[in-house]
Amino acid sequence: MQIDFENNLVAPSSTLKSCISALNDLELKILFVVNDNLKLIGTVTDGDIRRAILSGLNLETKIDKAMFTEFVKYYDEQSISKLENEILSNDLQAIPILNKDNTIQAVHAAGMHLKRSSKQNTVILMAGGFGSRLRPLTNDCPKPLLKVGEKPIIEIIIENFIKYGFNNFIVSTHYMAQMIKDHLGDGSGLNCTITYIEEEKPLGTAGCLSLIEQKNLNSNLFLMNADVLTSVNFKQLLDFHEHTTASITMCVRNYTHQIPYGVVSSNNEYIESIEEKPTNTSKVSAGIYVINNKVLQKLNKGEYLDMPTLISREIMEKKSSVIAFPIHEYWLDIGQIGDYKRAQVDYISNFLNND
Repeated sequence: MQIDFENNLVAPSSTLKSCISALNDLELKILFVVNDNLKLIGTVTDGDIRRAILSGLNLETKIDKAMFTEFVKYYDEQSISKLENEILSNDLQAIPILNKDNTIQAVHAAGMHLKRSSKQNTVILMAGGFGSRLRPLTNDCPKPLLKVGEKPIIEIIIENFIKYGFNNFIVSTHYMAQMIKDHLGDGSGLNCTITYIEEEKPLGTAGCLSLIEQKNLNSNLFLMNADVLTSVNFKQLLDFHEHTTASITMCVRNYTHQIPYGVVSSNNEYIESIEEKPTNTSKVSAGIYVINNKVLQKLNKGEYLDMPTLISREIMEKKSSVIAFPIHEYWLDIGQIGDYKRAQVDYISNFLNND
């Protein structure tokens, strides 16, 4: 189908930050980069921006450093009768139709790309932790049921997945498991399906995967901590993963730490330089993963396993099997009392009436 594309046009001088904002406001999640003569010189999707961030570009970088230049295109004299089939068969967002001078005449997109279609992928939420750092709040209530605003944390997470078309959930429980089951039930109250697995003893951050019946799982599933609030677009995360051959995609975010001392660089006893209170930035796990179902087939049922160990195994087996998905959206791990208090404020601007 032919669509309006005027709002999808950006200049090569646009920043990554402004393009992120533009993509969030568009139905068709693709931008067309045009020069001063309106000639098409590149396209930009969410994945292009995240790969640029991983390569070290910051959000103020001009988009022409991150755009994709080998895009599929048609010219007006070519047949366009098979455009929709090409879009679907190659999983493209859209195909631009160009005039002879490379200006855009029209844009074709398959209707399915303009809608939030229902996804069959399963979402596994890890909700079995003791929440020790949040005591006394968790003395009589499991952490996933602590309320942020007027809703429990886990309910906010589920509703956010549902917004992007994901309706199948498995909740892994241990501490006060029955309270979680009684509150969520089978998911019908949230217009989704929820089933449960219960860890008789804590199995680590990945051990619950070994308890899941694989016959009902699709090739890619989500695994997420049930104490993380984020506005990440889960459909874009899944798309990012499915455009690779990776077995695991790990969401990562930047963590900045300032060393409160002067850092000395020396050669034996001779000081070569000193840097006062330097700031170091590292990529850290955000507690959200997309995992290929084949990974589960390698696990031993009931085995204690943490995600770092599982990821290390996959990397040792094949170096290109684990990739990073950088999060630039809102993210908060509710691990301590201070985080919980902050979440009450953040909820209003990031989740309340945020459709």
